[in-house]
Formats: sequence, structure tokens, C-alpha cells
Amino acid sequence: MMDQMKDEASWKTMSSLEDATHLVDLGVLLTWKDFKVLRKVLKDEELVDLVVYAASRLSERVESRLPAEILTESLLIIFANIQEENVLEAFLQEVLNQPNRIATCSMLVELALTADVSDADKADEIFSIAVALVCELGTMIRQMQISEPEELGTQGQKLLDHISTYLLSVSNSSDNCIRLSLLHYFGSLEKGKTHKVGFNRIMGRFGHTVLEHLFVLLFNKKTESVALQYLLENVPYILEADDHAQTILQETWKHYLLKKPERFALFVQALSAHILSLPEEDSRQCRKTFMQHLALLTKKVAEVDHKELGRQLLSALAGFQGEPFFREIVGRLAKDLTLRDSFRSLVVKMHDASNSGNVVGDAEGFRSSKRGRRPSFQKSGKTRIMYQIRFLGQQSVQKAG
Repeated sequence: MMDQMKDEASWKTMSSLEDATHLVDLGVLLTWKDFKVLRKVLKDEELVDLVVYAASRLSERVESRLPAEILTESLLIIFANIQEENVLEAFLQEVLNQPNRIATCSMLVELALTADVSDADKADEIFSIAVALVCELGTMIRQMQISEPEELGTQGQKLLDHISTYLLSVSNSSDNCIRLSLLHYFGSLEKGKTHKVGFNRIMGRFGHTVLEHLFVLLFNKKTESVALQYLLENVPYILEADDHAQTILQETWKHYLLKKPERFALFVQALSAHILSLPEEDSRQCRKTFMQHLALLTKKVAEVDHKELGRQLLSALAGFQGEPFFREIVGRLAKDLTLRDSFRSLVVKMHDASNSGNVVGDAEGFRSSKRGRRPSFQKSGKTRIMYQIRFLGQQSVQKAG
């Protein structure tokens, strides 16, 4: 009887939210093409109601793999076709409200990242949103741990470990959306930790490639504002990572330092301001590492005697004069006899001055001779991280270059 009802029911002929929930109950798969009908019939708030309803049904199907697979794929198709993050968040919140939420979350992670999908030609897009969903789930669980530590107890950490294991298993993907999702997730998850096991691993696996992608987009007018937002939020995570991650970052920066000097200087200014806006105690390591990078970049521009760029870098470095490691880092640079004399004398003055910023600003030969309007990055409203990832990941580096 149920099979007969299932055969007769179809997403193509649905006309209301009630029809949609009935199809969920029957276990009818929503295909990519079916979503057009769903989107046309349901209002935004009804779409939220549908995924919330589906979350409760998913929790009931923990012991029934096939129905759970069908429902998970249907949900992923919905999430892949909409821009509104609140729909996905409403679904995950409802999953976390279920009595058997640990089992439901565990199953959802496994099915989202391992189950085969019927829409083979859309498999990449579905898999990409599956990774984004699991990352968002992990973020929400982590937030629960911080705000309500007793809510999940020890099960919360086990679930996060489960999520990390599955996410690391897909980190060999070449999809930029997936890579950007993983970079942000592990960066935020392991922020402040001495041993960043997951983050260091993914940086070693694809850090160079993803940074190359981001900087190409940063230096393209159409994509620069979103690329800048993503970089400002995530570069501090990289600055806390291991030595190999710093090597990758320094190599990328050295390349664009001379390739796009004016735009790179703008990026350094923006990043400096952002890092200085972070809570001091939480960003101490990040600040120290950034100063070390600035010192190395200064040596690079000194080699080619690019004084304007040198002024910008040293000005950024001077902004960190109040930091504990400032004099040590600047002092080491001042003693570097391989540094061009004009640069080294300025660095020596910076080291000895009570206000390093004034020293750089007044330095003879380092002042900019350019007049007129200063260049700047295009400004845009702050966008959510999932939108940033979807937008940046879908851009072609060839087109952006």
C-alpha cells in the first residue's frame, strides 16, 4: 500500500506545504529538477518549515538507512539550490533539538559525505554543499560547547571528533568550495590551540593552491571585496599554524608582493588593521607571526629597492610597536647586514624611536611622490562565510587573473 502511494505521489505535482511534508513522510526523493516546482510553490517561510519538519523525520529514521539516505539527499538538493543560509541553519538547529540528536548528527555526517547520489551530473554541487553543511553543524556544536558546556557533555567532543575525521577524509578534493569550507572550519575550530592537527594537515595538503586562488581573486575588481573579507577572517588562523603553513604563506606573499605591489600594500594595511582590532590576548601569536612575515617581506623589497612598498611594509610593522616582540623582531632586522643600507638605517631608527610610525612617515627617500586619490579596495557589505565560500569557490582563476 505504501509503495503504491509512493508511486502515485510526486514532487512534480505538489501544490502546498502539506503535499511536501506528505512526500517527506512517504520517502519520495526530491530530484534536482523537482526543486524548481518546490521553489515555485513554497514561500520562503514554508521552505524553512519543510526542512524543520524533515529534520524531525530524519531523527526518526536513524535506524533505517535507505529512508535516511533518501531524505538526506533531498535536503542537500534543497540547500544546494538556495542562497538563504537561514534555511540550512533552521534545519541544523532542529536536528540539534531532537532527543536523539547525537545519533542523528552522527548519521547525518556519514550520509552527507559518503552516500551516493542519484543526480550523478549534479554530484559535485551536492557534495560541496554536504561539506558546507557538516562544517556548519560542527560550528554550531562547538558554539553549544562554549555557551552551554553541560548541554552535550562529553558526547559533544566525540561528535566533533567524528566530524573532523569525516571532513579530513574528503580533504583531498580539488573543489575550491570544499577547500575554502575546510580551511575556515578547521581554522575556527582549532583557534588558540597549540597543536592544530586538522588545520595543519589541510594547509599542508592544499594551502598553497587555495591561497593562490584567493589572491588572484583579491586582485580582480569583481571579486576583491569578498576575497578580502574571507582573507581577513582566515589569514589570522594561518598565522597561528605550524612552520610549514608559514612557509606557504610567505611564498605566496612574496610572489604577489612584487607582482601587484600597490594592491598588495593595500592588503597589508587592511590585514594589519584587522589583526590590531582582534582581542590582544587571543591574537598574541598571530601578531608576532605577522610581524615576522613583515620583516621577511621588507628584506625582499629591499633587494629590489622598492622604497614605496618598503615604506608601506615598515609602516604596518610600526603599528605593532606596543607588542612585546616588536623590538626583538625589528632589532634582528636592524642587525641584518644583508639589508640594503637605506632600508637598514630606517629600521635602526624605528628600533630606537619612541614612535616608529613617525620615523617611517618622515623618512627621506621613502615618501611617496604620488599625488591624487589613493587606491583602495572596493567596499561591500559584510557577507556570511557560507556565501563567501560559495561565491569565491565558484570563480574561475583563469577568468579572474
